[in-house]
Amino acid sequence: MTDFQSFRNAVLEDDDLQEAVISIINTATANGSGLGDGIATLAKTHGFTITSDEVYAHQDFLGQDGV
Repeated sequence: MTDFQSFRNAVLEDDDLQEAVISIINTATANGSGLGDGIATLAKTHGFTITSDEVYAHQDFLGQDGV
């Protein structure tokens, strides 16, 4: 399992992480940028190594079940 998948699973299981991701998405939407870097930074603070490119590659299903 990749770190992206592991982080995604961690977010699905943790309400606080979900709120943090939603906050990043809302801020990035309002500012027009920052989604990839924001989520990658959040992941890093929780011990996962993902890149902003990975976030953008998977942004279409960030909240969906399945890979």
